[in-house]
Amino acid sequence: MSMGLMVAAMKLRVGNPLRKLVLIKLADNASDVGECWPSYQHIADQCEISKRSVMNHITALCEAGLLRKEIRKGGPKGNSSNVYFLTLDGGAPPAPGVVQQIHQGSAAGSSPGESPALGGSAAVAPRISNSLEPVMEPVIEPITPQATAKVVTGQVVPFVQQQPRVEIPADMPGPKDQACKTFKVWANYAMAYRKRYNAWPVWNAKTGKQMALLVDRLGADVAHHVAAHFLKTSDAAVLRKCHSLNELLANAESYHTQWVTGQRVNGTTARQMERTEANVSAAEQAAQMVLAKRQAGERNEYL
Repeated sequence: MSMGLMVAAMKLRVGNPLRKLVLIKLADNASDVGECWPSYQHIADQCEISKRSVMNHITALCEAGLLRKEIRKGGPKGNSSNVYFLTLDGGAPPAPGVVQQIHQGSAAGSSPGESPALGGSAAVAPRISNSLEPVMEPVIEPITPQATAKVVTGQVVPFVQQQPRVEIPADMPGPKDQACKTFKVWANYAMAYRKRYNAWPVWNAKTGKQMALLVDRLGADVAHHVAAHFLKTSDAAVLRKCHSLNELLANAESYHTQWVTGQRVNGTTARQMERTEANVSAAEQAAQMVLAKRQAGERNEYL
């Protein structure tokens, strides 16, 4: 990073805020002699704009005399890449209000049938604006959610733990501390339990140990999903026990598989699967008998 080029870039007026952001990013990557070679995609990711916008702004900066682009060949796979040289003192900054004839979706100086510089995609017909106002290009990329902790110079800001997506009722039994190992899995189980039975499940020392064992067996990232999915089970044996934690813990891995696959196995589906497997087994045995008789030269009574 060249601090001198960064300061010079900040002082320049290029007629477009996003174009200036691209210029500052190039200065951030440049050496003291103004040389850098970041990719279009890297600049786009850092500036939070589209790759096409980066190509257009770089072309405009080259035309303004603030940047020189050279094509470097001979990569490991014969690919080409761009090398940039910042020439911030090599050209006068554009006058205020002058619109560069470079818009998103076209490369500078290219006609509808020509291709843009290396690193981009096929160009479309350039659009020329007659407005005397600077072009304000919209940022259309999806916005990534920011962390809840903010960075402030000279001040340490503690990270605020993310709140639950569902408000936890004050009368819910069990742990209330979100840092507790069993809070998340218990909250999901208890909320799903109350939704099904219109009553809270019992919380006691045994329940706490069972929840801790469930987290140990399935992992903290999925145990709460499996606990909530368990309450959707409509198997008669589970219903008779009102979705007891004993049943969930005894067959935790089975319910984990049902949650992953989205399938619910009860007595009826188990019998259906058993009959299907028996039919397949009988068909395989019949096929083997036919093949054995055919190899022995005997008559096949099935044909």
